Amino acid sequence: MERSIVIIGGGLAGLAAGCYGRMNGYATTIYEMHSMPGGVCTAWKRKGYTIDGAVNWVVGTQPDGAFHRFWEELGAAQNWSIHNHERFLIVEDAEGRAFTVYCDADQLEAHMLGIAPEDSGPIRELTGAIRRASKLSMPVDKPAELFGVIDMVKMIGALPVQSFMKKWSKLTVGAFAARFKSPFLREVFPRAFGSDSPMIMVVMMLAWQHGKAAGYIIGGALALVSSIERRYLELGGTVHYNARVEKILVEDDRAVGIRLADGSEHRADWVISAADGRTTIFDMLDGKYVDREIKERYDNPRLFQPLVYVSIGVNHEPAGLPTSIAGLLYPLETPITIAGKEEWTMCVRSYSFDPTLTPEGKNVLIVQYESDYDYWSALRREPARYAAEKERIVSEVVARLEERFPEISGRIEMTDVATPITWERYTGNWRGAYEGWMFDAKSFSSSMRKTLPGLRNFYMAGQWVNPGGGIPTAVMSGNHTVQLICNKDGRRFVTSLPEAGGKGG
Repeated sequence: MERSIVIIGGGLAGLAAGCYGRMNGYATTIYEMHSMPGGVCTAWKRKGYTIDGAVNWVVGTQPDGAFHRFWEELGAAQNWSIHNHERFLIVEDAEGRAFTVYCDADQLEAHMLGIAPEDSGPIRELTGAIRRASKLSMPVDKPAELFGVIDMVKMIGALPVQSFMKKWSKLTVGAFAARFKSPFLREVFPRAFGSDSPMIMVVMMLAWQHGKAAGYIIGGALALVSSIERRYLELGGTVHYNARVEKILVEDDRAVGIRLADGSEHRADWVISAADGRTTIFDMLDGKYVDREIKERYDNPRLFQPLVYVSIGVNHEPAGLPTSIAGLLYPLETPITIAGKEEWTMCVRSYSFDPTLTPEGKNVLIVQYESDYDYWSALRREPARYAAEKERIVSEVVARLEERFPEISGRIEMTDVATPITWERYTGNWRGAYEGWMFDAKSFSSSMRKTLPGLRNFYMAGQWVNPGGGIPTAVMSGNHTVQLICNKDGRRFVTSLPEAGGKGG
C-alpha cells in the first residue's frame, strides 16, 4: 500500500516536499491557507502592474551551481530566462557622492580603489574573499542528520574552507568598515549592508553575483512558483487551496493527520509542516512538544524585521535611476515618519529590466522600510486609521520621489502599500517576519531540528528550521525533509527530471 504524506503549507518548501515525495512514491497532499501557492514567495497585481514581493535574486541560476539541480528537478530551470545585474546597490551621501556595489569583484575593487586608494588593504581583502567564495561548493545534497563517515571525512578535508567561513562569520559589517581610513567608505559601507550583519553575508551575496550564480528570474515570484506547482501536479500530487489547517492530529505521540478549519480530518503516515513555526508548535500542536531550547527561541525571538512595502506604477523610466538588485539608497532632506520612526534615507529600486511585470513602456518602483510589527498590529484594529496611515505613507514616498525624479510627476498610475499585517494575513508568518529567524555574526551557522521532542512521524520544513530563510533554502529544506522520511521508511531516496529518466539522490 502506498505510503502517504500530508503537507501543511503550499509555499516553496511545501511544494518542494510534495514534488520530492511524489518522486519517491508517496501519496502527497498539500493544504494551503491562501488561494494560490507560493507563501512568502509571492507577487500581486494592481491596475495592470505586477508587484513582486519576493525575488531579487535566486541562488542556483548558473548550471554548475550547487542549487541548480533542485531547480531542474522541480521543473523551474528548463524554460526560465535569467537577468544578471551589473550593480548590487548604489549608496549616496549627503553631498551626492556615490558608492556603487558592483556585482563583479574586479569592477568593485577598481571602483573602491578609485574612491580610497589608501584603503587598498581591506579593499583587496574583501574582493579577494569574494573571488574565493565564488569558487566554493556548498554541501546541499543531503541533510546533516544523514551524514556518514565519508561525509565527515569530506568535512575534515574542507577545514580550510571552514576556517574561511568562520573568520568572515565572526566579523560584523561595522567592524570591517572601521578598518577603512576613508571617512566616506566608513560611512556608506555600513549603510549598504547593515552595521550588525555578519560579513559572511556580504561576501557570499557578492560571490554569487560575481560568479553569476544568483540571477533574477524574468517573471519573478509568480513565474518561479507556477513552474514548481505545475511540476508537482504533473507528478500526480494533490493540492487544496483556501484550506486552513487548525490542528495536527496526534495519537500515542505520533502525528497521524490534520484537521481543517471546516472540521474535516485528513490522515496520513507522515505530517510535514512547511507553515509558520509558532503556529505549528503552539497552535496546531498546543505547545505539547517543546523543550527549553524551543521555548527560549520563541519566548525571546530575534526575527527578520517586517516591511512596509510601497509600490508605485509609472508610465516613465526615471533618469538617473540605474537598475540594480537592491536599488538606489540616498539621504532625504526631510524625513518620512513610519510607525513613529523618522526615516532619513530612501532606497528605491526599478524593475524596468523585467518587461513581464508592467505594460509596455511602464515601470514599477519599490520603496521599502523595516517597521514595527506591534505598531501596525494595534493600528489594524482601527480600520479607518490603518487605511489613512497607508495613504499618508504613499503620499510622502511619492513626494520624496518626485523631489529626486521630477519627471515622474503626473505619470503615476498605481500605488500600493503592504504592511507587516499584510504579510501576516496572507502568509501566516509570525509577526510578519518574511524570512523567519534573523541571524548575526554570532548565530550565522545556527539551525533548528526539523523534529519536535517526543513527537513521531512529524517534520518541520522551511525558514523556521533554517535561520536566514530565502528561496533556495526553502526548496533545499523540502528536499532534505523527504530524504529523512525515506531514511526512516528504509527507502532509497531518488530524484527525477521532468523530461528525462530518474537519477539517484
